[in-house]
Amino acid sequence: MASCAGGAVGTAASLHLARLDNPFYLGLQHAIGWGASVLALFTGYLLDRTDRKKALSFGLLSGSLLRFLLGTSLGLIGPWTFLGLYLVDNILELLLEVRVLVPRLVPQEREKAHGRLYTASLLADLLGAPLGAFLFVQNPSWPFFLGGALGFVAIHFAARLPPIPPLGKAPPGVLAGLRWLYQEAFFRRLAGAVLGASFLRVMPFALLPLWSLQAGYGPIGYGLLSTAFSLGGALGGLLAGKLKGKRPQRVLSLLFLMDAGAVLGLLFKPPLPLGLLLVALLGISAILLGVQEVVLRQALAPDALLGRVGGGMRFLSGSAGLLGALLAGAV
Repeated sequence: MASCAGGAVGTAASLHLARLDNPFYLGLQHAIGWGASVLALFTGYLLDRTDRKKALSFGLLSGSLLRFLLGTSLGLIGPWTFLGLYLVDNILELLLEVRVLVPRLVPQEREKAHGRLYTASLLADLLGAPLGAFLFVQNPSWPFFLGGALGFVAIHFAARLPPIPPLGKAPPGVLAGLRWLYQEAFFRRLAGAVLGASFLRVMPFALLPLWSLQAGYGPIGYGLLSTAFSLGGALGGLLAGKLKGKRPQRVLSLLFLMDAGAVLGLLFKPPLPLGLLLVALLGISAILLGVQEVVLRQALAPDALLGRVGGGMRFLSGSAGLLGALLAGAV
């Protein structure tokens, strides 16, 4: 529900700013999405300092109230106030890090649980974006009201979770998660490989609209490619349970090869059906790679450090994505 609400609100925010006929505001909106990754270091710290169920409920409640505020004041506030509130909304979304709950709630089925979470999130995004656009056409405030209402419904499900306070002791400080990622030799290598793959994957996707037009797919083809990536990722999430018991090095090598093969295939601008298949393979490998990384990370990190380690990884992956997008534009 939170993902569907986020998709609807994000789409409505883009449409609202587009009506102002100033591309600078749209650029700032996307910069906020990347910039929020930096603040994951601080929200990760909060997740390690308080009951994670309470943090989840607080994020849902505060986000819902903020979206109702955006909906009621949409025609009364200027673009800078709107962007400021949108930034706060993105920060509150960082508290909805449900993956940090998986080791305690389903310790024996981590791969399957993380995969299902990815699948649900991707499918909800697919539903939320067009739903937000449809409601925006009816009334610009409606998508924000929908986001707030879905958040209130999600609070009901969060309330049914048991208390999940951090267990054990861990090093203090906001940057403790980043230090752990660097000091753990095995994960230092794994994180480097995962971030490298994310960096290289973002580069072609940053230029996907231009590439699809040059390949002759047209605007509809671009929409189909984006959908193929999401559906491929959803399928990858359903397949994630198969990773249990497999050798991580072998799985990671296969996923990296799949990534490289798909990207190289796209360079030749194949016919649209083959292009859709290659993009779907990228979606599958991206989600399976994410599941494998988070399962290994949560198996190695102490429970009292899971929030900060997850926040540190989100910060690094967000930075890699930003650099990949900028480099793609420069190249």
